[in-house]
Amino acid sequence: MNGFRAALALAAALLLSACYPPTTSHPVGTTVGLTLDPALTGLWENAVVANPDERGLYFHFLPTLDGKLTVLMVQSGDKPDADWNVVELTTVKLGANRFMNARLTMSDGKPDEGAPKGTIPLLYRIDAKDRMTLFLMDEKAVKAAILAGKIKGTIEKGDMGDAVITADPAALDKFMQTPAGLALFAKPTLLKKME
Repeated sequence: MNGFRAALALAAALLLSACYPPTTSHPVGTTVGLTLDPALTGLWENAVVANPDERGLYFHFLPTLDGKLTVLMVQSGDKPDADWNVVELTTVKLGANRFMNARLTMSDGKPDEGAPKGTIPLLYRIDAKDRMTLFLMDEKAVKAAILAGKIKGTIEKGDMGDAVITADPAALDKFMQTPAGLALFAKPTLLKKME
């Protein structure tokens, strides 16, 4: 789980809890087609480090020939215990919103066997100043939406049980464009493009 800290710090909140963030059985956007967002390509850094004891993170978004993005994430600093991770991303635009589907593939040079089986959806926005705000789904909000029947999903037992949205692709994409779907994304992180 230590390697997961840097990797899913795509939205620094991803590792603030002891469990994985909510996932989806299907990537968001499969009904309209997943496409590569060229605006992401390049080197980004987290723009705000809330705790002075925390090291910053760098995110290098690299396009692949199959239309996906590979993201190499590395902690800043010269400490030998720095975490580095590899995440595979797909992107999609649904209406006026952009989404990423993240899948952790490697932590510190080793395959991440404990990573969730589904994808971790993130909502993102890029402004004219080359800043990207990433929004991670709030676990309590996702669990509440599942329990209220707003979206099909499962919740593991216990307070720390993981939430998985299991809706079929059409229902998932439709829901993610509604105010109720967008309200699930509540944990923002700011990145600044370096090059």
